[in-house]
Amino acid sequence: MSRCGRVTIIEAIVLLIVTAGQFRAGDAQFPRVCTSADHISQKECCPIPPGFTEPCGGPGRGRCAEIADATVDDPAWKEAYKVDDRRHWPTVFFNRACVCEGFFSGYDCTKCIWGRRGRNCTTEKLSVRRNIRHLSPEDVEKVKRYFNAAKTAPSDYVMALEFYEDINGSEDFADVSVYNYFVATHYYASRATMPPYKHGYCKTEADCQIDFAHEGSGFPTWHRAFLLELERALQEVNNDPDFTIPYWDWTEAENCTICTNDYVGANYEDGSLDPRSLFATWETICVQSDPFYNATSRNHTKPCNVTKRDGHVMRNPGHQDRKRFGESMYRLPTAAEVDFGLRFPTFDRRPYSKTANCTFRNLLEGFADTSTGKYRGDRYVNGTLIPGAHTLHNHVHLYLDGTMSAVPSSVNDPVFSLHHCFVDRIFEKWIRRHKTPSNEALPKTGASPGHNRHEYIVPFFPPYSHADFFKPSTALGYDYEDVDGDGMSEGERIQDNSNLGECSTATDPWTDVLIYVVIGVVGFVILIAMFACFCCIFCYICKRRQQSSGAGRSNWVPLSTSAPEHA
Repeated sequence: MSRCGRVTIIEAIVLLIVTAGQFRAGDAQFPRVCTSADHISQKECCPIPPGFTEPCGGPGRGRCAEIADATVDDPAWKEAYKVDDRRHWPTVFFNRACVCEGFFSGYDCTKCIWGRRGRNCTTEKLSVRRNIRHLSPEDVEKVKRYFNAAKTAPSDYVMALEFYEDINGSEDFADVSVYNYFVATHYYASRATMPPYKHGYCKTEADCQIDFAHEGSGFPTWHRAFLLELERALQEVNNDPDFTIPYWDWTEAENCTICTNDYVGANYEDGSLDPRSLFATWETICVQSDPFYNATSRNHTKPCNVTKRDGHVMRNPGHQDRKRFGESMYRLPTAAEVDFGLRFPTFDRRPYSKTANCTFRNLLEGFADTSTGKYRGDRYVNGTLIPGAHTLHNHVHLYLDGTMSAVPSSVNDPVFSLHHCFVDRIFEKWIRRHKTPSNEALPKTGASPGHNRHEYIVPFFPPYSHADFFKPSTALGYDYEDVDGDGMSEGERIQDNSNLGECSTATDPWTDVLIYVVIGVVGFVILIAMFACFCCIFCYICKRRQQSSGAGRSNWVPLSTSAPEHA
């Protein structure tokens, strides 16, 4: 392949991997100068900002430096990871980027870190995310208007429609709107690993299930980063730096009180939105409608085609299949369930997945039972399905029964952000209550790909790790309405922190295994020591007997068999 051909391929991937979190309306989030032949061949993205003469702005603002590869490969990871474009993020594409100084941030160090403003980023500003039900009608309309503007505003970058090795030219590029970029970003992180079909890795769905945003320790921090990026994008599209995404407190009522035209849109019985809703015209992308088990699985080994419209936002709250997902699907999660999860002092533990027991993270994400604290999967009794646990975060996705229920592409529904702001608020309350530092809460190794403490969050660029977001929200420039420094709300009291369901008296299986291993090792050492002592005692006795026998022989004179000679 010619040099020109190679550059075209890599340029496409560069444009695919960047996020829209820090773009300004009218220019690209990722500078096109970083897709030049020189930058790509050098795997370097250190542009010279406008008005400056040095890469990254130079001393006092930023410098170009190596991107450390924070990934610790695990032999237990699936083979498909080896050909996943998201592996060792982002060093597959760039290994040098701007490292900003002071309070500067961004790909060229011309932006401020969250919570700072001004030309030199010296002004502190703490924004407050509020309950959407507490906003005035005018502010609610502004939220809807801002989201709609992002849905229709064109972005100045493109998305690749093929994997980099299969891109032939400009026909494999596609434009995308600002909001749809975030739809594609969430899908990109949470889709199954999908290498080109010719590699033969994805013969079954289980072969390629690698989710960088869910079912692992990084679930809360991934979505925290996503919300901050989306929030900044909405601020910049609408030229309103004070805007914050509101949260939907779904514990306030059994049913969806914001599923009306005053908020995110009312719906008909078939799940379609009322045409009078602003969001009724929203078209969806990246919706995977074909089953994985089709004849070739080729539909699951292609990137999302952002030019393809899959339909419109659908929502039918409370009508989810109860036989499939449980009787609780007629209602939303309760405040008591949230309180139960907040009691757990352990953020996460092995196996750091959806099967983890007795952890806040798995209760928040929704794979653990909010009465026992333990993972509960689907099971069959006499051929009848007994649904597994679908709680808190997962419960809400399923309850809304529609676009939100297909998690990878669920960002298509604007209620996604309101829901996840409340999930992040629960996460924030846990951080403030338990005050566990990231180096104790997040695993350094042992988690799924992309979920370990210092691994970079896929697919954000410039890169930052999960540890960067495991801190009080005030350190990231925002706060939540009615949450104090100890993670409590007005009128809220911790009633019984000792009630942890089945976790109060039983350890999780991995702890039991560790205990058994330790007991086994100690027992083995004791047996060896006892055997050694027995050998020593036996040898000592034998030696003593030999010594006693030798002393007797030295005093014994044999009898003569002949008469003595006489002189």
